[in-house]
Amino acid sequence: MTTPRTEPAVPGAASPAGTRAWAERRAAAGGEAYGPLGRTGLMVCRLGFGGYRVNDDTPVHRDALERALAGGVNLVDTSTNYTDGGSERLVGRVVAGAIRKGRVGREEIVIVSKIGYVQGENLALAEERQTAGRAFPEMVHYQKDCWHCVHPEFLEDQLARSLGRLGLQTLDVCLLHNPEYFLSDAAHRNGGKLEAVREEFYRRLAAAFRFFEECVAAGTLSWYGVSSNTVAEPVHDPEATSLARMLDAAREAGGPGHHFGVLQLPMNLFESGGTLERNNPPAAPASSRRTVLELASAEGIGVLVNRPLNAVVGSGMVRLADFAIAPTVALDRQLETVRKLEAEYRKEIAAHLRVGANSEKPENFLRWADQLGGVRARVASVTYWEQIEWQVRGLTTRVVGALDAGIAGALADRWRTWRDRYRPELDRLLDGFRGEAAGRSQEQSQAIAAAIDPRLPPERRGAGLSQKALWTLASTPGVSTVLVGMRRPAYVEDATAILDWPPLADARPVYEAVRGLRLPGA
Repeated sequence: MTTPRTEPAVPGAASPAGTRAWAERRAAAGGEAYGPLGRTGLMVCRLGFGGYRVNDDTPVHRDALERALAGGVNLVDTSTNYTDGGSERLVGRVVAGAIRKGRVGREEIVIVSKIGYVQGENLALAEERQTAGRAFPEMVHYQKDCWHCVHPEFLEDQLARSLGRLGLQTLDVCLLHNPEYFLSDAAHRNGGKLEAVREEFYRRLAAAFRFFEECVAAGTLSWYGVSSNTVAEPVHDPEATSLARMLDAAREAGGPGHHFGVLQLPMNLFESGGTLERNNPPAAPASSRRTVLELASAEGIGVLVNRPLNAVVGSGMVRLADFAIAPTVALDRQLETVRKLEAEYRKEIAAHLRVGANSEKPENFLRWADQLGGVRARVASVTYWEQIEWQVRGLTTRVVGALDAGIAGALADRWRTWRDRYRPELDRLLDGFRGEAAGRSQEQSQAIAAAIDPRLPPERRGAGLSQKALWTLASTPGVSTVLVGMRRPAYVEDATAILDWPPLADARPVYEAVRGLRLPGA
């Protein structure tokens, strides 16, 4: 397990007065870059820093968070499972450093984290406890490498670890992270009648909320809530969660003065159920139901929107951004170049290696030309390609490292000479695939822009698609903050440019413009 943080925890918490002073000091003309986080009294930026893919080992991630804070962003969202705790450590170190340098005050910055996933180090801990007969209660064994739990005993353990990584005495907002894994697991296992499953689900939520209310009383937490990927789904979906029923559970746990104050959900131009799907309360007649955002506004619930630029469309993912088309690589020719090099490896190097009977045969390594050539027609977008590229680069790095360490003698010189010829050619091949995928993604982006531009003011039609998408979300009634994966300073600059824009007068026509839109290659 990771060594706990040893430096003193930063005292205090975000406060209404502190965040209001931040907003007044940093707001763009008219002060429209900030708004209330529901009934919490906190004033937050319309854009927040999303910590999904950042870690404390990557300097550019630190630079991006520092740039976001300097640009006026005062809400940072992370989770116990993001990069196996590395995201929380990054947030803690950057915020503590900014406080020490006098750039921010603890009372000005809203830190949000989430608990629920049992992966990585937490999975190792859970397995160790299970083996020792001290298993966390009510654990959902969803997949071999992904469990889930919202039982108070697990929450207590995880909140302490989260505060340690963040270096905080008080967490401003703690969210149950996708608790619908319980519903998903039941649906996949045919785990009983749906209403009985749902009753058990909200019983578990009420128990978690009671623990959170105790944390608020103890001063380790200010507000709590839920992050759910299914809270905007139709009521008939067996995995759908309900904000109305969450609020009932919160009132059961904390009475009318409960501290359930924040909801997080995915939303983007295509996944617009939060503003279009009337699903609350689920038992009411369809004609009297409200959307998630309508109910949240009525109940004073702050709403954080995630995945604003990555839309699930059909069975794939569409990136809502513009793509620079790289110089063309002759892919057929480059595939053949890499194929010949890999055949040379099998003949000149792998054929001379000896491994154990149960080990992977060296000649099976590094067959990327054949594999990539086989999937080329299916690479419809950059998002699809990135998943493949991540696997190719990761596996190649591990194979090369193992062979560097394992080959000796005269064969080692032959290996290193071949390796140094091969890696640049493989990189060129991967870059070529990325360029081809970028071209296909740009076709999709142009189709989306053509659909939404007539619904936008003329002065915004020339902006990038990512800015149009973020601006639409940030202008949507009921949305408090749009969480953006600003992993690089360039992403920060692109996103925060919209903070100077006055809100879009009516966002709904933009969402309706993409409903049913058929995208090239999707």
